[in-house]
Amino acid sequence: MSATTLALTIEMPLLEALSSWNVFESLAVQMAKDLPRQALAEALDEAQERLIDSVCGPRWAPVRGLPAPFACPGCKARGDFARKGKRTRPRVLHTAAGKVEIVLWHVGCRGCKKVFAPLLLMLGLAGKRRTDRLTVDLAELGTQMSFARAARIDAQLAGTGATAGQAHNALADVAAILTGPEGPDRAPGTLGAAHPSPDVVLLDGTGVRAGDRKNGCGAYLAIGLTGRSGPAGRRRARSHLLGLTVGEDWSMLGAQLEHLKAPKLVVLDGEVSITTLAERLWPQVPIQRCWWHLPHGLRKAFYADDANNRHVNPRWARDKAKAFGELLREQIRHERTQDEALVAYDEFVAKIPATLLSAHAYLAGARPHTFTCLDPKLRRQLAHLGGPELGTGVLERLMRELNARTDIGGSRWSINGLRDLLTVQTARLLGHPAWTELHRSTHQPNKIEFRLQKFNAA
Repeated sequence: MSATTLALTIEMPLLEALSSWNVFESLAVQMAKDLPRQALAEALDEAQERLIDSVCGPRWAPVRGLPAPFACPGCKARGDFARKGKRTRPRVLHTAAGKVEIVLWHVGCRGCKKVFAPLLLMLGLAGKRRTDRLTVDLAELGTQMSFARAARIDAQLAGTGATAGQAHNALADVAAILTGPEGPDRAPGTLGAAHPSPDVVLLDGTGVRAGDRKNGCGAYLAIGLTGRSGPAGRRRARSHLLGLTVGEDWSMLGAQLEHLKAPKLVVLDGEVSITTLAERLWPQVPIQRCWWHLPHGLRKAFYADDANNRHVNPRWARDKAKAFGELLREQIRHERTQDEALVAYDEFVAKIPATLLSAHAYLAGARPHTFTCLDPKLRRQLAHLGGPELGTGVLERLMRELNARTDIGGSRWSINGLRDLLTVQTARLLGHPAWTELHRSTHQPNKIEFRLQKFNAA
């Protein structure tokens, strides 16, 4: 292993009474941006010189037949190369350390006459202007803030000089790596389920402002739960991404879930299409209606009835929905059986005026799946989770993260662009294996030693 020695000169001002720490701190900040990329460029330039000498011989005394640590991209030969000079313009690489400029040496294959730059070939940078690490960094920032701000933040922290367009392209590139190639009929690629056999599956969707339709389209998600960990009072669910679609119906999400092992419980908000999908995929698996959505859905049903029956006022509807939520919680609090809970449920329904048809239809449809969580056998099976899930809260928190990034006033996404964003964001937030492996491969720990020495104190 050879060493590259570089000299660092700092023109330090004399320390005086008016000297300020801010001056020296500014120096350190600027050095953090400029030194890494300049030092990397100089080190690579010297390493490139040694590489060319080893495979072609000294500059004015070429040697034939020397072996090379790289292969010709044309004929795959691994030796007998000739110098072909340097480029006149430096190659600009946008890296996580900043913009690196390297003057490239070229060699020619004596077999097929192909001319190429061996340094780019060996480092996996052929045809690239942006390194993989910078691509992942920009994509990660782009899932948390606007692309313009992501570029500014990266420029401030690492001096990369990235642009909003580069951040947008980086997100699309990372999404393509995570999902793989398109399927038949140009169907978008998918991440694949992060876990083959979750104990609980949560299904939900949200409206997003994307596509040509005035009201946007739907984004549908499926996540699985396999356990909880952490101290008491701050338990954290171990959740895994199972499926994601944007601008497609629930049947397309079903295609991503049909290969999963049947879970012990499915939790959903009661939407008819979601319930139909769950019953088709896992006909023997019990379904639990979300207890957060139930009172809110009842209140909306009251409002729908109020369009034709003006005697129902908003305050009455809110009070009834609140009482319904309290009724649900009482069944858990007092450890009621399913039969006892259903009796209390029916008594509540009987007190609602018969003219409120939407409310009665809503409660009748929800009744079979409201108290699934009280089943003793199911509670034993899911004891390691703390019992059956009562709602889609874990998924709702993820939805809020997604909406915080996508709901930007006045903006409208393309369906493909939003799918890329949600793919990378959900993979990052839930630690999908594809994201974890990509991040690990591009953010490897440093194994090259370096040191800073002071040669004189003058």
